[in-house]
Amino acid sequence: MTSAPFYLSIALPVPLNKTFDYLPEPEKDMSHYQAGLRVKVNFGNRELVGLITDIHQSPSYDPAKLKPIQTLIDSKPLLSNEIYKIGQWMHEYYHQPLGECMQLLLPVLLRKGGEANITTQPYLTIHPDHKGPSEIKRAPRQVALLEHMQTSDSAGHWQKDLVEAGFTPAIIKGLTEKGFIQHHEKPSFQAINGRAQQSPLGLNPEQAEVVSIIHSQSGFQPYLLEGVTGSGKTEVYLQSIAPFIEAKQQVLILVPEIGLTPQTVQRFARRFDADILLLHSQLNDRERLDAWLLAAQHKQADRAQIIIGTRSAIFTPMPNLAAIIIDEEHDQSFKQQDGIRYHGRDVAVMRAHALNIPIILGSATPSLDSLHNALTQKYTHLRLTQRAGDAEPPKLQILNIKKQPVHHGLADELLPQIRTTLDNGHQVLVFVNRRGFAPTLYCPDCGWISECRSCDAKMTLHQKPAHLHCHHCDSKQALPKNCPSCLSNDIQPLGAGTERLESHLAYQFQQNKVIRIDRDSTQNKNAMETLLQPVHDGEPCILVGTQMLAKGHHFPKVALVIMVNVDSGFFSADFRAMEKTAQLILQVAGRAGRESIRGKAVIQTEFADHPLLHLLSEENYHALGLALLQERQEQHLPPYGFQALIRADSMQPREAEQFLHRVRELINWHKTNLNLPHINALGPLPAPMELRAGRFRSQLWVSCQNRKMLHHFMQNCLNGIYEIKGFHKVRWSLDIDPTDNL
Repeated sequence: MTSAPFYLSIALPVPLNKTFDYLPEPEKDMSHYQAGLRVKVNFGNRELVGLITDIHQSPSYDPAKLKPIQTLIDSKPLLSNEIYKIGQWMHEYYHQPLGECMQLLLPVLLRKGGEANITTQPYLTIHPDHKGPSEIKRAPRQVALLEHMQTSDSAGHWQKDLVEAGFTPAIIKGLTEKGFIQHHEKPSFQAINGRAQQSPLGLNPEQAEVVSIIHSQSGFQPYLLEGVTGSGKTEVYLQSIAPFIEAKQQVLILVPEIGLTPQTVQRFARRFDADILLLHSQLNDRERLDAWLLAAQHKQADRAQIIIGTRSAIFTPMPNLAAIIIDEEHDQSFKQQDGIRYHGRDVAVMRAHALNIPIILGSATPSLDSLHNALTQKYTHLRLTQRAGDAEPPKLQILNIKKQPVHHGLADELLPQIRTTLDNGHQVLVFVNRRGFAPTLYCPDCGWISECRSCDAKMTLHQKPAHLHCHHCDSKQALPKNCPSCLSNDIQPLGAGTERLESHLAYQFQQNKVIRIDRDSTQNKNAMETLLQPVHDGEPCILVGTQMLAKGHHFPKVALVIMVNVDSGFFSADFRAMEKTAQLILQVAGRAGRESIRGKAVIQTEFADHPLLHLLSEENYHALGLALLQERQEQHLPPYGFQALIRADSMQPREAEQFLHRVRELINWHKTNLNLPHINALGPLPAPMELRAGRFRSQLWVSCQNRKMLHHFMQNCLNGIYEIKGFHKVRWSLDIDPTDNL
């Protein structure tokens, strides 16, 4: 009697909420197969790479119609059991297709079916028993190569660097064959070798107590470290993880922006004798895979003890992970805003829980979600209320510009303050959250405004080089010589961006450097470090920049911070806008007076009477957070209620809205049949920017005061949404716990 055949359930990266059954390869027996292995399959007219999720004997379809897989790629699973379970949790929590969740866990090259091998390159060292150059005196180029290697401080050299220095492969080969140098193969992607050069800094009583609490507890424990800017949170991180590093365990540090990684790496590299790996968006696919594999090999080689990376680094395999730190945990960049809309902070908490390890969430302005978790004792709340050393908190001043002369976006009253600060040998930071020369171009004669043809947005005026640019869809246009509407030649910039402020300040303060930091000026590799070098050298100068300057930077000589156009968030339709605005104001203000200099921060505003702005300036963020939480509780908004946002878009007007009307009918049907009166639906409504990149966008909000009830409800609705017919040109997505309604 023959046993029943086996079938493979494969999770594929397609927007369908199910797995797909395939047959094994005919020539391989079942001992080769297990869950977690990658396979290559035919799917329609495409070839896809998927993961085996199950091996069973009960196919979902007619076995006669099933195809065999094309290729079994792996001999053992690449994902650890821990990371695999994170993918399953994301599938269940965010209600996204399992195949897409699993693909997200893998580097791009592995998603495409590439081999899981670290690339290596030839690395050359001088043989310890080599003879003197006199033995090769008749080969002057070999003598020159040996002397070149001997005079270098490095223990060895990459062969490619020696070739670039003018030594051919033949010269290198000759010296190798004569036994003067040795040939090794080393991974192409190298960790940063930390060398303990700096002793731990002295802690003030608050810092010492925080470190003591963290060291006194073991197992899973989330800590919210709420510390004012300049309170020494990084030193707390360093001393908190020291025991794990000494025990040769691994630590993961997540930062919101790649721009923060160089200075973060420097602090960790000077403190610990440990290998540090960087994972961020500027790595190419090959480098990212090599770093991923190096981290996974820690148990075999004690490599990659410290991983520092941005959001997606949370999926890095770390077999000896002992602690996780999330710096600036409130930052919006930890939330993925397309594809699978996961929150890196929340995934990190789940990973720490699964591994039974501590996780530290640090911020001067914690998200209200995390603050609520601390106040309800889900997190241990640790507070640092004093700046480290002798530094005093910056004085926050509100400047009402309603009747003030303002030129190029800056109040004239502020120019003498800038002059005095520079004359005292200090630095100034001018913050404006708009790139370009001006937010838009307009005609005073007829009222024409430059608008994007593909978005409900204004075209931003840039001068370097001169053009109009939509920052939403990336379309660009040449500058018109005349008004397209009335042909007037008096078209003018409206408002001020970083370029315009840079030009204005450079004209006003010609003896000092004006340094602009935004996405346009920092596109090239290492541009940020190069631009900021005069700042770190202590040269009196003016920094002009966007949010890139608001996060984590330490500028000891900045004494004056001026904030332009930070009050637009007061009147946004987004209920989180005041929280985000307050975080931004205090993060930017915190760049001032971080050491012995008493700092000052000025908010230039036309809404100086706003009550929440006064609460922020007269008390602190914690007081404002409590006031905002009370408002949220009264309105049943997060964190006192839970939300799901269904977005849809189409190139045809009203088509996305019509699709969401069908979804709303489905929701109402399930709500009645499941007897869930506490589920609320709002919409469909046009998105705040209805037209974006040529697509019309609509939204449907679903909310409930019970998280489990909301998830249960959405799970019941999802299959029905996938089966709605007649809208194949509509793209739709589900966002659980949305943080942005744009």
